[in-house]
Amino acid sequence: MIDEAQDISDEMLQELRFVRNQRMDAMSLFPLILVGQPELRRKLRLKKYEAISQRIEMVYHLHGMSREETAEYIRHQIRLTGQQAPAFTDSTLHLIYGASRGIPRVVNQICLQALYDAAAKDSDVVEDAHVQRVLADQERQRGAAG
Repeated sequence: MIDEAQDISDEMLQELRFVRNQRMDAMSLFPLILVGQPELRRKLRLKKYEAISQRIEMVYHLHGMSREETAEYIRHQIRLTGQQAPAFTDSTLHLIYGASRGIPRVVNQICLQALYDAAAKDSDVVEDAHVQRVLADQERQRGAAG
């Protein structure tokens, strides 16, 4: 399995193609799983990768979670910590979903930073203001990087 496969060099993709061409008794030597961002799909659609794309046996695109799935995911993660009381208000769950589009990695980032912000303010519950501060900070960081 290769994670962040969208960052693989052209040379490495060609090497993977050659390795996958080696078969024993009509069976592949090993399964190859490429995991990556949407850029990987766009990259593999290019003409120069046609030979590689033809060898891909299965493609799956993971969409973001729904609003309800996102809220349940967050609640589940909080339960895993052993906390009984809700750590996030319903409105913060909606804010997090809106900002993350249900993408788990982004949900995790926002939640973790919001929990830190709430703890710094001696709050047991993450409220809208905590999430809004996190989102504003992320926006400032994107602006500084761009």
